[in-house]
Order: sequence, then structure tokens, then C-alpha cells
Amino acid sequence: MNVEFLEALEEMAKDEGIERDDLYEAVKKGLKVAYIEQFGPAETLDVEIDRNSGDIKITVNGETREIKLTDFGRIPTRKAEETIKQEITRKRREMVYNRYNIKVGELIHGSVHRFEGGNVWINLGQTEALLPEDERIPGERYRQGAQIRAYLYKVEKTQGDPKILVSRAHKDFVAKLLELEVPEIGQGLLKIEKIAREPGVRTKVAVRALSSEIDPVGTCVGAGGSRVKEVVRELGGNEKIDIIRYSMDMRELIKNSLEPAKGLRIELDEQKKEARVLVANDELSLAIGKGGQNVRLTAKLSEYKVEVTSPDEIKKKAEKQAAEKTEPSDSETTPKAEAAPEAQPESRP
Repeated sequence: MNVEFLEALEEMAKDEGIERDDLYEAVKKGLKVAYIEQFGPAETLDVEIDRNSGDIKITVNGETREIKLTDFGRIPTRKAEETIKQEITRKRREMVYNRYNIKVGELIHGSVHRFEGGNVWINLGQTEALLPEDERIPGERYRQGAQIRAYLYKVEKTQGDPKILVSRAHKDFVAKLLELEVPEIGQGLLKIEKIAREPGVRTKVAVRALSSEIDPVGTCVGAGGSRVKEVVRELGGNEKIDIIRYSMDMRELIKNSLEPAKGLRIELDEQKKEARVLVANDELSLAIGKGGQNVRLTAKLSEYKVEVTSPDEIKKKAEKQAAEKTEPSDSETTPKAEAAPEAQPESRP
């Protein structure tokens, strides 16, 4: 009977994914609880289990004797089972936390398991990860059972199972996808220096070559755009990825980020962290980008406030300011109210 009991527990431990040693520690703790419930407390109490035969020996106050599970009554047995299950659950939660906490900052794979409002729960095998609604790529839809890849950004301890939080909107999700497609990054020949992202719309990635023989942009893009296309495909196919050459020279970085606009003249206020970019009139919309996204992402990438303008824009602004200065003020154009005549004393007959 002892052997059957241990076999059942080993199967439970296997299902829960905990180590065999942890299982036996849980069983020992449960048997101690059962012994105390059945026979009363002891100054010293130790349990040994033969993992082959299932024989159980308990040493109480220096005296050792062999016991069988049938020696315990119903209540002690139930308390032992509860203690063992609690210990196994605790060990499993501890194991899950440790396993995934060291993977923070990495990609993980799973399958779409269930939906909870806008949140998506992903099956990782022995546990689940949460893809919160605000960490989804806008407009992206998921099918139950579909394979999914995400960026693990946090693991939290809770009263229950650890909360494993993943994202597909995080900027580093793009970085990790690029690492998969560009082996030169893992080899230490290329480095991703900065990323700015608007999930589902556009991402700018500034890369630097650590070897003079490598073209950082061309290497990341791949032949015919093959490497960057794989990243775009993983992101749903709609997000544009700009790979740009990183520079410590802020003017150069901003210029590279605003490409394909050409002929840029950049004025920097390094103290205020502001940049004023002058482009040709016919290049203005190209530099600004659809809905201003090119400028917004350049500002995020450079951490500067970026203003993009053109000669025509400057002229219009100057004319508007001049017109505002020459317009008469309200006080000059509004007629003054005449003072009412003083009231005359009423004459009496």
C-alpha cells in the first residue's frame, strides 16, 4: 500500500512538473503532520522513506520504528494528504516563478488558450501567461489554439500562481525578433542601440556595426529585404520597420531617422534638448510622415523635441506674426462710450 501511495504521488509530481526530491520532502512533511495528529507532539521527529520499497521509518525522540499508512486514522491521513498537496502546489509555484523569472527579456512561445475581455491567456504547457489588452498590437486578432510568440517583460508573485506577463507591443519585442533573423547580432558583430515604436504602425531601429567590414543597415534588412520582412510578418504584416544607422552625433542620428527626406539642415539646442529641422518645401510631407509619425518616432529615438519646417512654412509664420502686430488693438478700434450728462437739479415752480 505504501508503494501504491508513493506511485500516485510521483504521478502527481510529474503532472505538476516538480522535482522528485521536492515530492519526497512534501511527503515527509505530511507524514510528520499525520504522526503528531495521531500520537501527539514530539521533541524530535524525523521521517525516512525508502524510495524503492516504500518503507517508512519514523524516528521519535531517538527511537526508530517502521510504520504503515494504515497505522494512521482517517483524520491524520486527511491532514497528511492536505499538507502534501499544499507543499506540492507551493513547490510548483516556486518552480514556475524561478523558471520564468530568469527568462524576463526573452521571447516565449505558446498557444492562445482563452480570452478574458480584451486580455488573452496563453498556454505555456504547465502554466499560463497573460497578454494584457494594452500590450496587444492594435487591430491584431487571435484564434483559440493558434501558436503565438511574445516578449516576456515581467513575472509577479501572487497569493496563487505567479503572474507571467507578456507583450507584443513592447519595443523590445521587435529587437528580439530581429535577433532571431540577424545572427550577426548574437555574434556580437552588430548592436541594436535604440528603438522607437508605435505598435502596428511603424518602428525605427538604430543599429551600429561593431566591425568595420559590416554594413549595419544592409545586414539587418537582408537580401531583398528578406530578414526585415520576416519581422514584419511576425508583427502582423502591417507595421513598417525602418532600419537606420546609429550615430552618437545627434544631428546625424536625426538626419538618418528622417530619411528618405533629403537636404536637411538641423539646428540643435543641446541644453533644452530641442532640434529644429529645415527641409525643402517638396520634402516637408516626406520628413513629417503620415500623421506626423516620422517626426514622433524621431523624437522618441533621439529623446529631443523635434520640429520640422520648410522655407514656405517659415515665410507663412513670419507673415502671420507681422499681420498680428499691425492689426489695431481692441482698445483702438472700439469707440469710447461718451460720459452721460450730469443730472440737473429739478426746478420747482
